[in-house]
Amino acid sequence: MSTTLPMQPRNVKITVDVPVEKQEEFHRLWMQILSDEEAPINQQIRAEDATREDVMAKGKAALFRLYDVAQGDTGQCRTIVRFLVGLYNGSAYPFDLTDLRAIDDALFEDCMAVLRMDARHCVYEVHNYFDNGDSRWQKMISDWHLKDRSSY
Repeated sequence: MSTTLPMQPRNVKITVDVPVEKQEEFHRLWMQILSDEEAPINQQIRAEDATREDVMAKGKAALFRLYDVAQGDTGQCRTIVRFLVGLYNGSAYPFDLTDLRAIDDALFEDCMAVLRMDARHCVYEVHNYFDNGDSRWQKMISDWHLKDRSSY
């Protein structure tokens, strides 16, 4: 003997009281649910994720370029070294932002990309994007004879 289960209804009746001032917003959200349209908050989250990925990719690429520049010996190189070391330890090695006026546009944009990545989406400290990063930054500090200002 088999028992047939009753079919579940395909629709459910929902009654809800909505304040008059929220009626239009409620209707819009309800229509969004019924249409399977993606909620604006999900669209915003997806857009922010894409922006974060873009900022991270551009920031990392810029960081590697700046590190390569920092291995040179020009005035711009010294500014880049001081910028990178300032991000590494700003208390001990403060960086004067007006020094950015002395570098070319491409280096300036790379500095901004690194700063944006570091300030908005900090995953690692800048030196940790490199193998032996702490040693590399200590070598830059030593090579450029930068003084620890944390005790001043």
